[in-house]
Amino acid sequence: MIPNDTGVWPTARMHAGRLPRWLQLTIPALAVASSLLAGSLLIFAAGANPLQAYGALLDAGFSCVGPGGMCALLTTLQYATPLILSGLSATVAFRAGLFSIGQAGQMVVGAAAAAWISSTLSAGVALPFPTLTLPLIALAGAMLAAGLWGFIPGLLKTQLGVHEVIATLLLNPIALTLVAPFGWRRIPEAAHLPPLVATTKLNGGFILALLAVLLLAAFLWRSVPGYGLRMAGQAPLFARFGGIAPGRAVMAAMTLSGALAGLGGAVEVLGVHYRFVTSFSAIDQFDGVVVALVGQLHPVGVLLSAILFGGIRLGAVNGLQLRAAVPREAGSALIALMVLFVAAPYLYQSLLLRLTQRRGS
Repeated sequence: MIPNDTGVWPTARMHAGRLPRWLQLTIPALAVASSLLAGSLLIFAAGANPLQAYGALLDAGFSCVGPGGMCALLTTLQYATPLILSGLSATVAFRAGLFSIGQAGQMVVGAAAAAWISSTLSAGVALPFPTLTLPLIALAGAMLAAGLWGFIPGLLKTQLGVHEVIATLLLNPIALTLVAPFGWRRIPEAAHLPPLVATTKLNGGFILALLAVLLLAAFLWRSVPGYGLRMAGQAPLFARFGGIAPGRAVMAAMTLSGALAGLGGAVEVLGVHYRFVTSFSAIDQFDGVVVALVGQLHPVGVLLSAILFGGIRLGAVNGLQLRAAVPREAGSALIALMVLFVAAPYLYQSLLLRLTQRRGS
């Protein structure tokens, strides 16, 4: 099932319609609080104090002691960058009524394209490129390559009826096979994304991710093509009568989805690893879908959930494991619990509905 325009699941649509918008926005916060409460039971079972463990996690993942000291928040923002872009990628697909799980393969394709373009142009041109020209060309090429890779499942769906889940899932290992020859490539210094803070790996890709959040929000809710894309996903029959071709919307959404994921892969190789890699910072295969769902399928929500997940991933290693002696898998368990509670909005909507009715009476 695909969430509707409010970002909640169809089973709770009737209740969501009765709640004010500002109350609906509290549901992710309630889900996070519920997951922390449930996670405390897991931490207690591991023989640790939940309050101390969460304190260590927050300190290791979100604190910043100031100039000259260690600032975990900067690393969290670095971790959040590919999560933001992969979450936006999944959000576009969801809004078009599609369930794409191809972000991992699309990121790899984008990373390979960025590595190939930057190394080839740097070696083939005698004159130096102006500042930022080479990384911008590499980023654009990565988005184009990954967009074309995302276009394939869209084409398969519209022309052959292949479900996008199957197509995107199977294209992930194919992508890894195709990019294998790029494993030796290193990124020339002229193509490196500049760091935002010296001595850290937080780079200009984070600014690009923030820009992508703003542009995607404007596209989906302030443009005619974005409206058509959302209508094609939420009400395809209505969209057809309104002159919107659902097939074109599907292919456009999958192409844009792939381009955003490819940008995430390119940012990782140009700004963090400085060589071609297939494993990215603090991101797993299906994290884009998870970030999108917890972010309620809204670009701003994706931004917040990506930062939250990045901090939890960092804090699980440096806080839970090293300071509180809690297995770092507890961090993954917390994320899993958040997704579980977010996927059950009926629980919170029923509670909030009762509270608003009592206050009204």
